[in-house]
Amino acid sequence: MYIMTGIGISNAISMFLNSIIGQFIIGGLTVGGIAFFSNNVSNPALAGVIAAMPIGMPSSVFVDDNKVAAYSYNLLMMTIILLLSTAVNWYLISVKKMNKYHSVLISLAVFWVFGLAYAFMK
Repeated sequence: MYIMTGIGISNAISMFLNSIIGQFIIGGLTVGGIAFFSNNVSNPALAGVIAAMPIGMPSSVFVDDNKVAAYSYNLLMMTIILLLSTAVNWYLISVKKMNKYHSVLISLAVFWVFGLAYAFMK
């Protein structure tokens, strides 16, 4: 009955959350929740808050304690690059009237070019 104690349940939850299946379920629920709320919330600003939820931040609980500070710093740098690519996406859709598929493709390319440049220059 080890699993029924408070420490046992805590360890079981921790083991599940840190397993590949647990991380996959959490990631899937997060992405699915973002898509659901973005498409079903009437306030566009609130939908933006939900859609912009930083997946990398809660993921820091899966990073080893001795690496979490470096992970957080790199997450900050990549968030700045994400902000740039999101601004490109908005500009292409709103100002240039580009369709969302082309705009997202170009914006993701901007993200990957700058993100990989940052990663390899570090």
